[in-house]
Amino acid sequence: MSMSINAVTNVNTYQNGVKNRAEIKSVRSESWFSDWINDRDKVCTDGQDDGKLSFKEAAKSFGKGLLGIVKAVAKHPIATALTVAAGAALTVATGGAALPVMVAAGATIGVGQIGYGIYKANTADTDGEAKQAFETIGNGTFSVAASVAAAKPALKAASNAGVASANGAEDMNMINATANCFKSTPEAIVQSAKNVKGNVLTAATGTIHANSNALRKGQVKYMSKANEAQAYRFNPNGTEEEILANNPGVFKNADGKFCIPNKWNPEEPYIIDTSREQMIMMYDGLDDMAVCDGGVFNGSYVDTSAFQETGALHYQNPSELEYGKILNVTKQAPGAFTVVPEGTKVQTLEGVRTVGKGEVIAVDHTGSPYVSPAKNILKRNIIDEAGTEILQNIATQE
Repeated sequence: MSMSINAVTNVNTYQNGVKNRAEIKSVRSESWFSDWINDRDKVCTDGQDDGKLSFKEAAKSFGKGLLGIVKAVAKHPIATALTVAAGAALTVATGGAALPVMVAAGATIGVGQIGYGIYKANTADTDGEAKQAFETIGNGTFSVAASVAAAKPALKAASNAGVASANGAEDMNMINATANCFKSTPEAIVQSAKNVKGNVLTAATGTIHANSNALRKGQVKYMSKANEAQAYRFNPNGTEEEILANNPGVFKNADGKFCIPNKWNPEEPYIIDTSREQMIMMYDGLDDMAVCDGGVFNGSYVDTSAFQETGALHYQNPSELEYGKILNVTKQAPGAFTVVPEGTKVQTLEGVRTVGKGEVIAVDHTGSPYVSPAKNILKRNIIDEAGTEILQNIATQE
């Protein structure tokens, strides 16, 4: 009987001991977390409060810094939630164009924290200051690592949102992608403003505007077929006689404006806007000519020799070309189309258009939308199999 009682007593004692140890471990765990959240852990624990930490102590404080986001949420839940919400709202409002800016900012802040933490660690007078310094280094390291990890997705989203300098992220490693986020930041800021404007106007008017999310939803990209031509930069300098002599095919109409012949409608020649950069296009010498705005030309035509040799897309910037020099160029204009319901209104450069049967919204390389029959997009461009099937189905609705 006594053995039985002793056995029970021993079991109870063992169970209580296990329970007490678990409670102690829990208390210690809760105490560690509470001390860290409230910065009560920034004290001397080695008996020498001289600002010098052992490797173990420094590593422990650095590790806590890597969990800085946890502390931020615990100490400032409302501010953190507002920051996250603001970031999400900015991403939606800009269609993702602002993401490279956010990555660059995060990396910059992180590097700044690391540098500041290193300085404070080297000048710390107390162990508490040293521990805070290593935690700051951990905070900065987390910010940099998170930014590097987010760089490629950020560039991909920004590219889809119209940031040309963010293209090609799939071929970059994370370090190169992070560097490219800094490089694309100026354009990303400009494009973000355009996208916000487009989204605001679309929401306010019910008409789809350039650079809006509605215009990019389900967008299918394509490249124009290689159409070869000759072109020269229009020279607006000099007297009237000099301008006519320096620009082949150019003449003045009855209104005193410089023009080139319109093969398809001789009564309405193409007028040259001398206040802007203009390229004179020649598809069959002087027998078939056209005028191309410099900005459009810059993103549409590449050097023919390089394109034929290697497929390289060397786009020609009119402002860098010699006046009057005839060049061989090949059209390689990127574009895209979006399928929308019949009756959808679109703000184009020519005014508001309504999408009809068999039509889609097309977008040129500048981001300007226009309404086009699906069959025309098929005829003039190189499109992947899925996009071709979509356009063929729509073309049958005419």
